[in-house]
Amino acid sequence: MISIIIAGRNDNYGGDFEDRLFSTSRYNVDALRAHGIEFELIFVEWNPLPDRELLSEKVMDAFPEARCIVVDGAIHRLISENRHIAVFEYHAKNAGAARAKGDWILITNPDNFLGGDVLQFLQQGAFDANTLYRAGRIDIADETLVDSPDLEDDFAHEDAPFFGASGDFIFCSAELFRQIGGFREDLKFTNTAKDVIFCQSAFERTGQAVKIGCTYHLSHGRPQHTSRRIVFAWHKVSRLPQKTFGLADDDVIATTHGRITRLTLPDHLLGAANGRQPPDPAVPHEYRVDYSLVRQPRKALLRFMGRL
Repeated sequence: MISIIIAGRNDNYGGDFEDRLFSTSRYNVDALRAHGIEFELIFVEWNPLPDRELLSEKVMDAFPEARCIVVDGAIHRLISENRHIAVFEYHAKNAGAARAKGDWILITNPDNFLGGDVLQFLQQGAFDANTLYRAGRIDIADETLVDSPDLEDDFAHEDAPFFGASGDFIFCSAELFRQIGGFREDLKFTNTAKDVIFCQSAFERTGQAVKIGCTYHLSHGRPQHTSRRIVFAWHKVSRLPQKTFGLADDDVIATTHGRITRLTLPDHLLGAANGRQPPDPAVPHEYRVDYSLVRQPRKALLRFMGRL
């Protein structure tokens, strides 16, 4: 079985988040059923707004294949080192992967249609447990453009491990996901590059990455994207597997009722979390970009120009 993991929350991000979530999920679920692919859909709702209905309830009503994981806002406040981030996307996806029932993990986003070539590959079922499978991304305006032969994948010319838009589609065995240790959770100041680090880590471990097709991404606005995006030297991040990931340790309480699992904090951490406000982001010293290296070629050029 394939565990398909997506993440979000009940804030209608971009103004039409729910429309994108339900249109792509309905398309993908119908297509997976039509191809006879066994799957479960896991929606992780991170840091939901307490004064609004859970989006998870709507997801479960719409899709009988869905299980939902709701991560309490206190957990977000306790771990966040960036006040501009409301959803730690890759922490959320880790939480889904840590509780997945499938032998295979498919990480995607709630505004991506699976292309026909991807569905055909998944239908065949001839997967290798040591291979990272990737799909390119094509931005589209609506569902009618899925599988259009006139559209070219923006990342068609990349080499393995196919970094481009990697958070939109990652498919691998659950065992390989565990061996890598999931997406990095020690980078609590950013969402940036965690998908890239995962792909690089998988490729360094196995030397095997295969591109199997394309996904089609519904174009949308990205409010506050500039304030959230942090530049840092991601290539310096450790590739050693994390011992635990996905909020699966003793500091988190998991309570399951039916198809929804709630993750909350024990009392000894709840007080600290409720009294904490995430700070402005700061890049740790070891991950700061050395801009002097960037400027060196320009200085050399200016010295050369001065001699003319």
